[in-house]
Amino acid sequence: MEISLLGPLRAWDRGCPLFPGTPVQQALLTILALRAGMEVSVVELVEGVVGSVEGETGPLEEELHGHVAPVQLLLRRGGVGGALQWTGGGYRLAINPVQVDAIAFEYTIGDARALMGIDPGAAELLLDNALGRWRGAPLHGVPGPFAEWERTRLWDLHDEAFVMLRRLRLLRR
Repeated sequence: MEISLLGPLRAWDRGCPLFPGTPVQQALLTILALRAGMEVSVVELVEGVVGSVEGETGPLEEELHGHVAPVQLLLRRGGVGGALQWTGGGYRLAINPVQVDAIAFEYTIGDARALMGIDPGAAELLLDNALGRWRGAPLHGVPGPFAEWERTRLWDLHDEAFVMLRRLRLLRR
């Protein structure tokens, strides 16, 4: 399974596209994808979709489970099986984090940072490949405060990578 967030949300299982669902389902899949392999509590999911919630969250939590069920079905239909797991207090997307392009992008930027003073050519190649993953505005069309925060963070990383790449190319001249 692969999940792409560096543009509109897209997901594939063994090359077959998976429909990303409703805007709320897209927001949930985004949160779970960016926390791939980790448990995300129901409260975190609710707040990531609708914002900070004061007081009784029970009705919102019940509604959340209703939105998660089709995402689980979609992943099963795509052959992923139990990729989206109930943990007792939340959900966990049981995939390797590097199968999410935004996470792989972030890891690559870290590798390039480490290589800048050691092997500028390798750092330049990593940055060029990382920036080539982008298909537009990150999380384009995905609603919710979590997506807004992540969209800003990913744009900042994109800008940092672009500046690093320009600096490396200027030094090479």
